[in-house]
Amino acid sequence: MTEPTQRAAARTHSLARPRQGQAMMVAGRASNYGVLCGRYIVAAGAFADLVRRGTRPKMLLNHEGPEIGHWLTVSDDERGLFVTGWLWDNPRAVEAIQLFNDGCLTGLSLGPKGAVWDAMRCGIRILTEVNRIDEISLVGEPGDPAALITEFAIGAGL
Repeated sequence: MTEPTQRAAARTHSLARPRQGQAMMVAGRASNYGVLCGRYIVAAGAFADLVRRGTRPKMLLNHEGPEIGHWLTVSDDERGLFVTGWLWDNPRAVEAIQLFNDGCLTGLSLGPKGAVWDAMRCGIRILTEVNRIDEISLVGEPGDPAALITEFAIGAGL
């Protein structure tokens, strides 16, 4: 599935305004192995130890403001880091839903902390290990172009 198709498919799960008390869930790929993200690439397994130890980063909108929910699962697989989360019933989370419905919120972004880096001769850095992630944000333009929201759902029976 191409990136625009993935984004459109994810958006079809939500095109509604949440009502008070409705469950709001989000899922997606927070980081992908082997994808050029500006001037660095995340190496396969970079999150393995972090996930094994357990991590619960904050869920933010565009790396700022109050938390909009919490991540239920943070898992590492052969493709990268996958997360699922529950959005809280607060104004900032409702703003995130609206931005998603408007097509302005399509991806996920994280800031690795305590990272171990290697360098290639061409100047591109390789992220080989991540020791901490303080937050994973819902964003409009992820640094990793393949770090996309894959599910965004609203409903009482989630």
